Amino acid sequence: MEKQTYEKLAYYTIKEKILSGKLHVGQHISEAGIAKELSISRTPVRKAIAVLVSEELIEYELNRGAIVIESSMSAGRFIELLEMAEILIVQTIDKCQNKNLTYKPEKGDEILNEMRQIHTEEDVDVYLTLLSKWLLQFVSQLANIYAEDIVRKMKRDFFNKAQKDIKMIPVLLEDETLDGIDQLTNHMVAKEYDLAKEVINRLVNLYIIRTFR
Repeated sequence: MEKQTYEKLAYYTIKEKILSGKLHVGQHISEAGIAKELSISRTPVRKAIAVLVSEELIEYELNRGAIVIESSMSAGRFIELLEMAEILIVQTIDKCQNKNLTYKPEKGDEILNEMRQIHTEEDVDVYLTLLSKWLLQFVSQLANIYAEDIVRKMKRDFFNKAQKDIKMIPVLLEDETLDGIDQLTNHMVAKEYDLAKEVINRLVNLYIIRTFR
């Protein structure tokens, strides 16, 4: 068996144990134990753990090694993610207003058109990827790399930790989301900043209501 295959085997084995609850939050992951279970060396196990660290399912602690961290996104965590998205969008709106910047809609419109052309229920991950891509391009107008890093982390958290019912919320609100983005774009181009904020506030509230249904 190739080394890469060993790494994948270790990766999927550990990930399944985490997501199924066989390995719980705070539990130490034994490289030697996983290697023995799979009859492989510790090297591919170590590499698999490194990937899971990058996916934020595991973290390294001094003197403890690899530790399982929270791997699922609760409704409460999803609400926090929505609130952070709203904060970043409002900050972008405020910067455009305060510095009298001209909002450039071309990239956002291109992404929006892609979103309208796909069959959302068949391509859920593609739709969600495009939605996060739209958010990143909007926030990029802040010209703040830390804000962009937050958006990327939000995407990783959502894709790696959100359960199917949470992931389906943007799909169920597809029409409202696309209409909201369209309205937001129009208000930004027209420099109607207060109206733009109202649009994003309404949209986030719709998401929150849907989360608790």
